[in-house]
Amino acid sequence: MPLLFTTSWDDGNVLDVRIAEMLERYDLRGTFYVLPHEGGESLRNETIRALAEKHEIGAHTLRHRNLPDLPREEMESEIRGSKEWVQHITGKSCTMFCYPRGFVSTAAKHAIAQAGFAGARTTVPLQFGTDDPYMLPTTLQVYPFPMRPRFSQWWHPLDPLGPLRAKWRRLRALGTPIAACKGWLPLAKWLLVYAVQTEQPFFHLWGHAKEIERYGMWEQLEALLVFAKTQDIAPATNAEFIAALRPPSAL
Repeated sequence: MPLLFTTSWDDGNVLDVRIAEMLERYDLRGTFYVLPHEGGESLRNETIRALAEKHEIGAHTLRHRNLPDLPREEMESEIRGSKEWVQHITGKSCTMFCYPRGFVSTAAKHAIAQAGFAGARTTVPLQFGTDDPYMLPTTLQVYPFPMRPRFSQWWHPLDPLGPLRAKWRRLRALGTPIAACKGWLPLAKWLLVYAVQTEQPFFHLWGHAKEIERYGMWEQLEALLVFAKTQDIAPATNAEFIAALRPPSAL
């Protein structure tokens, strides 16, 4: 059985169009988690509508708020409102949600399920399967590795190997060879081959278009997509592979 290969992209940046075009060149699909247009580099409604013709559009709240920090009514409003907004823009059902910044709570999971979403994506890395559609993990982010990116605020300046250190225990548990840890592309290829050879349920690539641009990772991303097409994969959106992993009655 082919490996389900899915990609998802956060925040609705104008450069999402470049990602979509790249995916389409290789007959792949993405789930784009978008926000209402607020000027600057965010996607306009007409562009979101165009993306929805070939890709999946998911909800990401209305104002990119950290859900666990919000009062219950405000949290529920952000969740329901984002679903309604996406459906209004695209004219299609919106069944996937993405937690802003990956912040999750039990109350948020419940509210997302109550709002009628089929699943919700986290930022949990280096995973290949799930038994909870509202805690959908990822496999790998398009983000510099193993060195700390020069302009990132997330890593301490005295911790240059922060990205490697943060993932080291899980990478060791997977049996990742040292050679695969020398760069983002070698790691991505190794994880994909590992997923295929060990018959994992899925491989989930994700990221932010603005970070791909900031760190100059477009060529690496395209190289991975080219490589993916040489593997035994079946492209799927986030909603499609959740449906494939669970019996229809569970939806």
